[in-house]
Amino acid sequence: MIFTKKAVRRTSALIAALLVAATVSITGTPAEAFAAGETKGTVSADYLNVRSSPGLNKTIIQVIEEGSTVVIVKTENGWHKIKLGNNKYGWVSADYIKTKSDDTTIKTTTTTTKKKTTATTKKAASTSSEKTNGTVTVTGSYTNFRKGAGFGYAVIMKLPKGTTGGILQKDGSWYKIKLKDAKVGWVNKQYIKVTGYKDNTAKSDTKKIIIDVSSVNVRSIPSTSGKLVATVRHNEVYTYSEIKDGWYKIVTPSGACGYVCGDYVAKFKSYAVKGGGKYIWPTQTATRISTYFGTHNGRTHYGLDIAAPGGSQIIAVADGKVLKKSYTPNGFGNLIVIEQNDGVRAYYAHMQKESFLNKGDKVKAGDTIGIVGTTGKSTGNHLHLEFRKEDERIDPIDYFSNMKKK
Repeated sequence: MIFTKKAVRRTSALIAALLVAATVSITGTPAEAFAAGETKGTVSADYLNVRSSPGLNKTIIQVIEEGSTVVIVKTENGWHKIKLGNNKYGWVSADYIKTKSDDTTIKTTTTTTKKKTTATTKKAASTSSEKTNGTVTVTGSYTNFRKGAGFGYAVIMKLPKGTTGGILQKDGSWYKIKLKDAKVGWVNKQYIKVTGYKDNTAKSDTKKIIIDVSSVNVRSIPSTSGKLVATVRHNEVYTYSEIKDGWYKIVTPSGACGYVCGDYVAKFKSYAVKGGGKYIWPTQTATRISTYFGTHNGRTHYGLDIAAPGGSQIIAVADGKVLKKSYTPNGFGNLIVIEQNDGVRAYYAHMQKESFLNKGDKVKAGDTIGIVGTTGKSTGNHLHLEFRKEDERIDPIDYFSNMKKK
């Protein structure tokens, strides 16, 4: 058989391709085979959640273990986009991925040009007079120095082991610190040691938190390794009994007791919550009023019907004491009545379950009192909220200045 030069070249190319394929099938993707812009990283956490998009409140699509190698195709605001195989991708926090560039970054971040130093000094001048409260020391190989209190904030630079800074503020498990060169940023409690910090907020603490993400898991212990006992929703308000390692201990309306991570909550401030005015809005997860106070189609409606998801939280609109709770199958269904300190009685009707509160219990504005349902004479999940003063029925909308009137 006679081979042409062209045929020989084709045969040689085919053999070379087969040898490469065989090598890859045995050893996996070679490091040098990465596409332009791709890098290799190693998982440094025990278990790392892979999410559908960048953000701690995004859906978890996969979990990878410590030591696993990942291919990074993009980095954005402290998150890496990685390959998952089968042309699928996911996002992981850059805090838990170690790359070869990390050591180089640590060395180079300590060097700045005169121009940059001058600009930074001017920017930091406004904060130079702030008093610090304790000291942070980096104990890990490095930790990220961020623009805000959260993993979603951009990384200003990486602080190497031994770096110290004065504490300006604490927010959950995050510390706002000032470095020796007056740079200001945030670090997480991981990989740092805190000394001399005194919490001066205890006296003014409301002992309430509000959920700051779409949803968050409640764990049996203050750790992500704890058993999942419940899930709470965005804007729900909870009283906490203790803070342990940056986790808040709460009790849900269904009676489940556990911890939520401080990274996903904010301190509750009544004046900053939906509704405004004299009272706090009772359903932070919903604001749509389906039926207003007044006469509709020849029938008088004595309260507000607030359309809200079944199972969502109901909170007390003002301070008071439980006057009664009852169940009426052809009326209010599961009802709780609170005699408020200002003399107004608040009726919360159609709750999914009987309230865990009892007659005589004292409540504060923002306390959980039950969950939304459709019990009694009801055609869908909603809260019927009614106000009475002596024998007079009062339009509740007048007590919520930020809500639209009919």
